[in-house]
Amino acid sequence: MSIADILNVIQDSPIAHAISKSDHMVAAGLQVVHVLGFIALLAALVLISLRLLNLVFRNQPIGEVTRDANRIFYIGLVLTVLSGTLMFVATPTLYFYKFAFELKMLLFVAAIVLQFALFRRVAASESPNPVLARTTVGVSLVVWFGIGLAGRMIGFT
Repeated sequence: MSIADILNVIQDSPIAHAISKSDHMVAAGLQVVHVLGFIALLAALVLISLRLLNLVFRNQPIGEVTRDANRIFYIGLVLTVLSGTLMFVATPTLYFYKFAFELKMLLFVAAIVLQFALFRRVAASESPNPVLARTTVGVSLVVWFGIGLAGRMIGFT
């Protein structure tokens, strides 16, 4: 079975038909949820990053700021992944072959690996190595904002 066959099976599924054949406001609503989820995710990451760089909340322990911000991060991640999956399922053949979509998915995988392999560990430390913290924050934010940029490119390619 080829990739094209798999994409056609997904596109012919009942959930894909329910989304694609519904009112255009369903697709617009999914896009709004996707963007709002991503904004929540980025807001949490920026907050944790600013604390790791000692630019805000210097009197609060890093663990406390991280714990509170992680709630927002995970809510944003769930909203983004669920809404993105539903948008993809509705028209996978439209998205799958676009360079911007491939870039977004590659960056997303890299961001998730970075988030769970390194960023969480650095953020869990009460006194992280400053060079490691700056590097982790910089790379993480570049990758996550790159996902947003690639997502915007999808609509124009």
